[in-house]
Amino acid sequence: MKRQIMVKPAAFRQFGAPADTFCLVTDADLADDFLLDESGGSHGTYGARSYRDSRIVPVEAGRPLDSVLTDDIPASADVVVIRRRAFLSSPEAELIGAGRRIVVMPCASTPVTVENIRYFLGVVERTDPSAQAKRADQFFEAVEESGGLRFADDARSTACQFDPTGGDYVWNQQAGYLGPGEQQIAPAGELSVLPIEITDFDPDRGLALDGTLTLRGPAIVHAGYDEALVEPQARLYERLAPLERHPVLLDVRDGVITGVRGADTAAPTAGLVAAFEELLTEDPRYRTIWELGFGINTDMRTVPGNCGLNEPFGATGGAVHIGVGLTPFTRFALTFLCPDTVVTDSSDTIVLGSGPLLGHGARKIKRTYAGSCGCH
Repeated sequence: MKRQIMVKPAAFRQFGAPADTFCLVTDADLADDFLLDESGGSHGTYGARSYRDSRIVPVEAGRPLDSVLTDDIPASADVVVIRRRAFLSSPEAELIGAGRRIVVMPCASTPVTVENIRYFLGVVERTDPSAQAKRADQFFEAVEESGGLRFADDARSTACQFDPTGGDYVWNQQAGYLGPGEQQIAPAGELSVLPIEITDFDPDRGLALDGTLTLRGPAIVHAGYDEALVEPQARLYERLAPLERHPVLLDVRDGVITGVRGADTAAPTAGLVAAFEELLTEDPRYRTIWELGFGINTDMRTVPGNCGLNEPFGATGGAVHIGVGLTPFTRFALTFLCPDTVVTDSSDTIVLGSGPLLGHGARKIKRTYAGSCGCH
C-alpha cells in the first residue's frame, strides 16, 4: 500500500493568521499521493490555526498558475504550490489579490522525489517564521553597518571582499511572515543579493567582489523546462558532485571569475577544474557571479543528489551559497553551497556562518519579498 504524503495546512506558519481556504495546487498525476490533515494546530503568535475549508487542486501539465488562480482558487485563500517539471512564472500582485498568499515549493528545475517532498514538508513544520524574520532583520542590519563584507574560508586560506553598496543591488528576503498578496518559497529561509531584478539577467552587471572564493559543498544544477535538458543536467551534476569533498577555488575580479584552481591534488579535483573550465569556455556568461545567497534555515539538512530545495540550508549559524548563470538565459543555473565560508564585517564580527548573526541598526536596505524566482 502506497504511503501518502501528509500535508498539514496549519504547519505553514509563514501564512500567519489563516485565510478562509487552504489550497494545495499540485500536478494531476501527483494529487493522489497527498493527504490533507485538517486538524489545525497550535503555533506561536496565532494560537490555534485552522481553515474553514482545505482542498487539493489537481493541475494538468502545461496549465499556468495564472489560470489556476483565476478559475479554481477562492479570493481568500492560502495557496501552496508543489509541481514538478512545471514552469511557474510568478503572478502579478493584481492577480494574486489582497486575499491570497502563495507559497511555492521549488520542485521544477531539479529532480525532486516524493521522499524529498515528504522530508521538506517536515522542514516546513519545524520552521519558525518569527525566528527567521528576526534573524533576517539582524542580518540586514549587520550588512547596513558593515563597511564591507569579507567571505573567508580559513581552512583553505581564501578570502573575498564584497562591497554591499557597490551597485544598485536587489536584496531579496524569503523568510518571515507573508503579507496580503505576497509570495514565498517553502521551506523558507533564503536571503540573497543580485545585480538586478531576480527574473532578469545581464552578464555585464555583476557584484563588487574581489578575491578568492572557496566552493566546497553540495552543488545544485538548475535546468529549464525542456525534457531535452534532463540528461545533460544529470551529467553536469555528476561532474560537479565531488565538490562535497574536494574544494575548488575561484579567483574573482570585479565579480567575474578569472581563474579556477583545485585546493588539493586528489584526482577528483582535476576533474572538477576541467568541468569548470569547459563550462566557462563554452559560455563565458557563467564567469559572472550572479548571486550571493545566504541560507538561514537551521531546521534542515541537505538531501543527497541534485535538489534545489537544499538552497535555504543554514547549517547552525547560516550558510553562504553562490550562484552563476540564470535559466532560461543560460542553459543551466548553478548554485554552490559553501558551508565552510564565514561572512564577517569590517570589524571582524561574524555576520553569517559559524556564529550568531549580529545586527546594529542603521540605514535600511530595501528588500524584495515576492518569490519571483525562475527556478520554481
